[in-house]
Amino acid sequence: MVAEGFDGLEHVQTFLSRFNGRVDLVPNPKNLREGLDKYDAAIVVPPNGSRPQEAAWSELVTRLEQQQIGILLIGGTPEAGGLTTCWVSPQASADELTGRVQTMMRYRTILQGTDRELSRLQRLRDRLNRHFEELDQEMRLASRLQRDFLPRETPEVGPIRFATLYRPATWVSGDIYDVFRLDERHVGFYLADAVGHGVAAGLLTMFIKRAMLTKVIEHGRYRIVPPGEVLAALNDALAAQQLPNCQFVTVCYGIVNYETLQMTVARGGHPYPIHIHRNGVAEEIESEGGLLGVFPDESYPCASTQLKPGEKVLIYSDGLEDVLITERDPATRKARYSAILHDLAGMPAGAGVSHLRDIINRNEGSLSPADDITALVLEVASDWTAMAG
Repeated sequence: MVAEGFDGLEHVQTFLSRFNGRVDLVPNPKNLREGLDKYDAAIVVPPNGSRPQEAAWSELVTRLEQQQIGILLIGGTPEAGGLTTCWVSPQASADELTGRVQTMMRYRTILQGTDRELSRLQRLRDRLNRHFEELDQEMRLASRLQRDFLPRETPEVGPIRFATLYRPATWVSGDIYDVFRLDERHVGFYLADAVGHGVAAGLLTMFIKRAMLTKVIEHGRYRIVPPGEVLAALNDALAAQQLPNCQFVTVCYGIVNYETLQMTVARGGHPYPIHIHRNGVAEEIESEGGLLGVFPDESYPCASTQLKPGEKVLIYSDGLEDVLITERDPATRKARYSAILHDLAGMPAGAGVSHLRDIINRNEGSLSPADDITALVLEVASDWTAMAG
């Protein structure tokens, strides 16, 4: 397409005589209200030697640019061109015009293909955005549902108090905990960690909660199941599911008698519970036990600890290990603890958990943790002797 007054430009006339293809001469832009997309290139000669000033010609150039049709603007200024507009001197030869038009026609095909590909990608983007919005809503719902399985408040029995920290790495956590009364004297508590995090681990935590058999009825009377038996039964239940080898669980389960302050725990593959004495000394409560869900018929020995007023027990998932333990002795494998545990000894359980949360928040990467973080603190009231008396 050639538009405007080209009669006085011999090189344009020479180009037209050589050009092998359809050429439309447009003396009046009003004749081109529709059908611009059939053109591959346009030569525009402004009437005043610059970008067309008349409204009709200016509108035509704008519409050509919107259609990504290459424009040779003869006699304009370099600043006049848009993205697809090329300014050409009135002294340009017919050979230069021919080369530029042929290049525009080739790139017009490329641009049309690119536009189609971009449109396809935009449609794909829109579908993906809708999919991710739906997935985000589903994950939010799953997160709320999982939190509904956690205790809304922990029981306060005699001198025993609990405080918890629960921070999933993603919407759905692979950690789950619970605290519950077993009878008038005993409280049970556990923290389980399904390998990894996300949906698969979150689904496994729901199975764990349902499969934890902590009390049974025998001959018309109830029996509190010792922690070792609870973990053995849970292990068999998990193993019977024949989960993939990468799906296993670590658990620490304990029972405390609030009258005698005797605590019994068993663990399977989980970090050792930490017994924090009133003076700030901390030590791990060691008991053997392998990962749950790998091999059936595993045994999980119990370990008993006599608690005293003012003492605490910390159970945590492995996402907290680097925060609590600075290193282990190469020979004895005894843990060396960070100053956090000494701080926890002098704080109420709730304040200690808040302090731990603040420390985690200050760590680099706290907004995108690599693993789920859960902590369960059991505390014996420091004035229990006075209460008992």
